[in-house]
Amino acid sequence: MWCYLMHDYSDKAVHFLYVHCLDMNWSPNVTVCLWRCRTAALYFDSDEIVRVSCIINTRGKHYNMHIPKGYYGNAFAYPATCSKAEILCRNPLGYAVELVKQAKAQMSEEHIRSVADLMAIIGRRTNYVTQGNFIVSDLTRSGMAELDFRWGKPLYGGTADSVSLISFYMKYRKSEGENEIVVPICLPLSAMTKFQEEIKKMIKGPPTETLCKL
Repeated sequence: MWCYLMHDYSDKAVHFLYVHCLDMNWSPNVTVCLWRCRTAALYFDSDEIVRVSCIINTRGKHYNMHIPKGYYGNAFAYPATCSKAEILCRNPLGYAVELVKQAKAQMSEEHIRSVADLMAIIGRRTNYVTQGNFIVSDLTRSGMAELDFRWGKPLYGGTADSVSLISFYMKYRKSEGENEIVVPICLPLSAMTKFQEEIKKMIKGPPTETLCKL
């Protein structure tokens, strides 16, 4: 896997990370890279709890949720995992990868139905944590990049922008025909430079300095 940064919309502190994936297990690897570099860029205190939440689509055959025919609203959950900022940044990436995999593994039919029951009981959706949280959503299989309006194959299919809390994984086709994953990243201007530095260090090799404020 390799990636590079494209500096677009820098006045809004929105940059795009392009990822070239060499294997099918790219999603947790990209997630933990972004989570750790984002944590370092935002300078959380060493003991502060940081989270990553992965949006999981409950449609299709995987969860057998029997969503009513014709329902077009949201049908997803977002399992989360957390760590102290210092522990996340000091440990090898494998530590964070295991945290993300364990969080996704807990998403069973029983868990999803229990969340739906809770929402029905309290009469509203449960609010997700915003402080120290980073939410990712994989839209690479949404089909938007394959839509055909008879204008030719689309180069891109996905959201037009990013927000500070959420990033989306989306397909992007280069002019040469090569497919990549594009991830919009939104951070304060003061943190974007640090984020780019941490991404570049991670691409080149193991980090050589402490990533978090101690």
